[in-house]
Amino acid sequence: MLLTLLLACPAPDEGADSGATNDLSMLDVHGVEAPVDDDDASPERGVVLSGSEYEYDWAVIRGWVKVDAATMWQTVLNPDVAVNRRKVTEWTVTALDDEGVDEAYVVNEVVTDPIPVEYDLTWLHQGNETDGSIAVWEKTAGTDFVTLVRGGLTTVVVDDAIDFTAVFHLATIDSDTADTELFVQDFYASVLAVAHGEPLPEWGE
Repeated sequence: MLLTLLLACPAPDEGADSGATNDLSMLDVHGVEAPVDDDDASPERGVVLSGSEYEYDWAVIRGWVKVDAATMWQTVLNPDVAVNRRKVTEWTVTALDDEGVDEAYVVNEVVTDPIPVEYDLTWLHQGNETDGSIAVWEKTAGTDFVTLVRGGLTTVVVDDAIDFTAVFHLATIDSDTADTELFVQDFYASVLAVAHGEPLPEWGE
């Protein structure tokens, strides 16, 4: 059961206490390489790979975004871009105090179907408007029905494009690789849209 309820995300509250880790190690990308076409070395499409471990399912997407580093930095700092808007019905963002990284915040996400649950995802970003960036996120509080949510992303400047890679791990009472694949595809589509000044995509149920 998938929902698309796009809600305006409130401005981050300032000065929240931290529950974050500051491990900015990228998750395993499983050897996924960026796509290349005969007539375009940086096509704006993604390559997806997924699989399962004993405790969670995972997916990786790697693709190009044809914008500059400053635009990409502002795009990945937008919390709305990475919210699973097919399932999350509302969310709020709280800025974290100094975590030893460039940007840090907690996204509280609420899911109402099939049962009401909520959880916190803590995000850490390191980067700037000139170079590439790395970010990690993970569930740090909330429902026991969601055992594990974590991910990582990197953006690397290559000539006039950005090499974008995102990894997602998920363990819930009924999730599988279809869920992880769909999330990274939606994430990439949202990044493309926002980076090019377009509205976030909307999806039907």
